[in-house]
Amino acid sequence: MMNKIKTTLALFAMLFSIGAVSEPVFAANCGKTKTQFISCSSDSGIGAIGDLIKIATLVMTVLIGIVATGGIAYAAVLYASARDSQSQIDQSKTIIRNVVIGLLLYGFMVAIINWLIPGGIIG
Repeated sequence: MMNKIKTTLALFAMLFSIGAVSEPVFAANCGKTKTQFISCSSDSGIGAIGDLIKIATLVMTVLIGIVATGGIAYAAVLYASARDSQSQIDQSKTIIRNVVIGLLLYGFMVAIINWLIPGGIIG
C-alpha cells in the first residue's frame, strides 16, 4: 500500500515538474493581463472579476447538476430494490428530499449573485 502511494506521489511530482519547466502559452487576454485558460469580454478589472464569477458559476452549475442527477438515480435504485424494507424506503425519500433542498438553495444562491453583480451572471 505504501509503495503505491509513493509511486503515485512520484508520478505527480514528475508531471508537475515537466509542466513547470515548459514556457506557458498565453491563449487569451483578460483585461490587460495575458491568461492561459480564461478570456474575458471586458477591459476593466471589475468586468474581469464578473466574467470569472460567471465561469465559476457555470462550472458549479454543471457539477451540481451531475451530482443531483446521480443522487436521484441512486435514490430511485434504492427505492426500487427496497421490497419490504421500510428503512430503505425512508432512506431514499430522505435522499430525494435533500437533493431537492440543495437544488433550491443553489438556485437562490445564483439568484442572489445575479442580483448583486452589475449586469448579472445569467444571459
